[in-house]
Amino acid sequence: MTESKKSANFVDSSRMFFAGGTAGAIARTCTAPLDRIKLLFQVQAVAGPGTSPTAYTGVFQSAAKILREEGFLAFWKGNGVNIIRIFPYSAAQLAANDTYKRLLADERHELSVGRRLLAGAGAGMSATALTHPLDTVRLRLALPNHPYKGALHAAGVMARTEGLMSLYKGLVPTLIGIAPYAALNFATYDMIKKWLYHGERPQSPLANLLVGGASGTLAASVCYPLDTIRRRMQMKGRAYAGQMDAFRTIWAREGWAGFYRGWVANSVKVVPQNAIRMVSYEAMKGMLGVKKAKTDT
Repeated sequence: MTESKKSANFVDSSRMFFAGGTAGAIARTCTAPLDRIKLLFQVQAVAGPGTSPTAYTGVFQSAAKILREEGFLAFWKGNGVNIIRIFPYSAAQLAANDTYKRLLADERHELSVGRRLLAGAGAGMSATALTHPLDTVRLRLALPNHPYKGALHAAGVMARTEGLMSLYKGLVPTLIGIAPYAALNFATYDMIKKWLYHGERPQSPLANLLVGGASGTLAASVCYPLDTIRRRMQMKGRAYAGQMDAFRTIWAREGWAGFYRGWVANSVKVVPQNAIRMVSYEAMKGMLGVKKAKTDT
């Protein structure tokens, strides 16, 4: 590879990274209220989160309760940390997916469904490993009545009182959960667009928003139980001995419904969030002059 081509690839990668981060920040801020409601649903059954197991019973009831007790800005509790986390996470995930697809393409620059799934899984795991501590801190800050003054204070208290590894609580189930989610999300998005446009027709941002919402909802619904286990394991204390213990305990105490606490709020959130992120990323790449590869959709 010539020096000029290496330089061009580096510039494209840098632009994709920035485009992905910006797209993620926009999408997450727009849907932060629903994300907080989802988190409260997922963790309220665990002792110690600062609320009772029946405090939040529905999306509208939860929204009214938060608004009444904590005020309008409470919907964005922890969103500052979320943006700090989501920028590198979304940047790494979206840019890595494009990069992995280019690396896995055959000599005709084509990708099979299996290779698209592999690229998506690799992208999700790469981004997750990079940003997991910020995700753990964000969860703690999203809980009502938390004792932390901010993100740095929370991270410091956790490292000092619970050990440095407390920032990585739930990493293994997170990696296990993100691989199929990212794989399904990216591959479904690509395949629907490929079928819709046949690689030739002009693309519609509105149609792409619908495709992004559909692919995100499918992936999130299939993988939601693993996300709930991950959230429970990130809680303060040692509620579960491990992933399998968490699975057995939730099943025994709460049944199948326990794994889908907050699923409605999550589904309502995923539709606009995934749609906005995907379309924003493509728009940002165009604005930044990223050269489109044949593996891109």
